[in-house]
Amino acid sequence: MSTVSQGARPALLHGKLARRFFWAAAAAAALALAGWTTPAFLTLDNLFVVVRAASTTGVVAIGMSYVTISGNLFALSAGQLSALLGIVYALLVRAGAGAPAACGATLVAAAGAGAAQGYAMTIVRNPIITTIAFGAVFAGIAALISGNGNIRLHNEIATWIGTMRPLRVPIQSWVFVAWALVSAFIVAKTRVGRLLTLSGENRLAAQASGLRVDRAAAFALAMLGVSCAIVAIFSVSQFSQAKADMFSGLDIDCIASVLVGGVALRGGRGSPVQAALGAALIALLQNFLLLRALPSGVRFAIVGALVVAATSGFHLLQRRER
Repeated sequence: MSTVSQGARPALLHGKLARRFFWAAAAAAALALAGWTTPAFLTLDNLFVVVRAASTTGVVAIGMSYVTISGNLFALSAGQLSALLGIVYALLVRAGAGAPAACGATLVAAAGAGAAQGYAMTIVRNPIITTIAFGAVFAGIAALISGNGNIRLHNEIATWIGTMRPLRVPIQSWVFVAWALVSAFIVAKTRVGRLLTLSGENRLAAQASGLRVDRAAAFALAMLGVSCAIVAIFSVSQFSQAKADMFSGLDIDCIASVLVGGVALRGGRGSPVQAALGAALIALLQNFLLLRALPSGVRFAIVGALVVAATSGFHLLQRRER
């Protein structure tokens, strides 16, 4: 038995490498074809546009990947939490707290709100219902404290935070890339990252081994909360306003990014970088379709078909690898 197993390992490894090479070659061919048919597509300026377009969804999708890897599917409260955090940040700045202090307070509030969702999730044992309920709470609080209106900012430091361009690249793009790398390190190289992976791979076995599955869920949702805070701070600072419906549709976009990136729905496998790449791929496709001047309905249909195809393909590959 062990001889057969050892002999099968090289073949399995070669099969994985062959599939990855195939998909990389297919992606390169698709990009080349897109660039040939649409010359403006494969330009450096357009690449910066794509990364900037992917940054908002991508940062929150990276946070969402923690939730998926921990075995808790998705959180359907990201949009509402982002809006609430944006309003909190704007109110703190307007109250004279100063932009840096407001940033710190917003991040702390985000981590706390996320951790509360995580612990509640382990009690209710249904991540979808739990996060929908929390999303309703967040939306209600956001509408209450904002008076269902726009909260405008007139703060030079806040505006600088949202509009600075290191090396002529928007700060949001830098944060997107940096957050993906930091998150990948946390999941792959830290003790809490291993806790997330083990909890997602087999929750019952993790509990039987004495691992704190509730802490894994709390940490995953806290990281999602921090991701929401990052997006809220930069968005409100850039546009100098906050409102309760500022991030409508963000949940669906983030879930699509996680699915297209190939993070395992069952948990225990995947990386935040995959979610970031999923967001970039969707932004790349949307950019190409926009350059081709296709109607919005056609663009949505094509992106939806990509999500279905990618999810089905990754699911089949993961089943074969098991």
